[in-house]
Amino acid sequence: MITAVLAVPAIVPSAAAGPAVEDARDFGTPTRSSGKTCPFVGELPVRLPAVTVPASTVPALPEPSVPSTIHAELCMSEAARARAAAGGAPPAVLLLVHGLTYGTWYWDPPFQPGRYSTVNRLVEHGYATLNIDRVGAGRSGHPLSALITPDAAAETVHQLITRLRGGDVGGTRYPRVGLVGHSYGTAVVWLESALHNDADLVIGTGYSNRFRLEQGVNLLSTMLPAALHPVLPPAPWKADPGYLASRQGTRPQLPFFHEPGTDPAMLDVDDRLQNPMTATEPLALSREYDGTHKGIRIPTFLINGRHDDFACGPGGSSCRTTADVHAAPEELERAGSALADYEAPGFHPHACLRAAVIPDAGHNTALHRNSHQTSDTIAHFADQALGTTGANAAPYRATCTARPSTAADTLPDLTRLIPDLLPP
Repeated sequence: MITAVLAVPAIVPSAAAGPAVEDARDFGTPTRSSGKTCPFVGELPVRLPAVTVPASTVPALPEPSVPSTIHAELCMSEAARARAAAGGAPPAVLLLVHGLTYGTWYWDPPFQPGRYSTVNRLVEHGYATLNIDRVGAGRSGHPLSALITPDAAAETVHQLITRLRGGDVGGTRYPRVGLVGHSYGTAVVWLESALHNDADLVIGTGYSNRFRLEQGVNLLSTMLPAALHPVLPPAPWKADPGYLASRQGTRPQLPFFHEPGTDPAMLDVDDRLQNPMTATEPLALSREYDGTHKGIRIPTFLINGRHDDFACGPGGSSCRTTADVHAAPEELERAGSALADYEAPGFHPHACLRAAVIPDAGHNTALHRNSHQTSDTIAHFADQALGTTGANAAPYRATCTARPSTAADTLPDLTRLIPDLLPP
């Protein structure tokens, strides 16, 4: 186990999977903030399933897997760490999973972190965060691209939850863990929850059970093989044609940002720090139509931007809101009730789905000028459904509003357009 009590990442190679540091760019995480400490910054071993073996196989067969590493940054307030060291309850951990072409910097950007860092805001609120580069991104391992599938990503998140609870991240057991995803990261944490339901809550941002397929095609049209990309540093994995990167200058053409709500300097950071994606990761879209998310039985919250043309429903109708950039989380939820109404048929009633819409924001709600509304809404729901030490988890589950379950809750949801092709 490798730890570093620093606000500057400690880059440590993994003997199990070869050199973990294949991208030496300075992503600037974890950022420095008063009262923040990061007792673990380094690489955690994970295993990617190579072949799925049916659970019913007799005799039981081991599931073939490939070793890799995940770069992880465990941060919390000095007060929370001291309380845990003195025998008090350790803080609840929110495990942050970024989307395609991003990394740890999405949740903890080096550009004006006092304004934009979700990590710092959650730490100040009393939570611990485990901010990661998914396998295939940033400082994590870059195995054969064909292995980096949604199921493999969900499995690695499952392994991280187990490690947190077992005391294998920094030497402290963290019994309460919540999942927070963005975009493809939401697809990953929804899938992990549907398969395992082992977290205490799951919060998604920038996603939907009806992702706009034409916008997905637009995203793929901006990609080129990573080997041809001038920003990504030389690395052996770039020879794998399954690794892709955005052509420079094309990202502002996509719904990542709503220009009126974005600092132009953030667009430069976005282009400079982009990470690769793999051709296999968009397979997550199939989960939106097969009823997988009806397997989620833990408290669930969804946050989308008003102008997110990747994730909003027909004509953008599911992201209607009357709230403004000064609204508190309670008002954001009330004013954005159309999102919960639209998404609810895709979830099991035990998910107790709730939702909020962030005004004046596109897909990357955490990187707009009103990013505090996203982090404050995450904290607001986490407070109710978990609590900074996990004390609210059981009471919330016992009292959250859930409609009666029916036979339809085990079937694919066919109540909405498949696919959603109406223009926003």
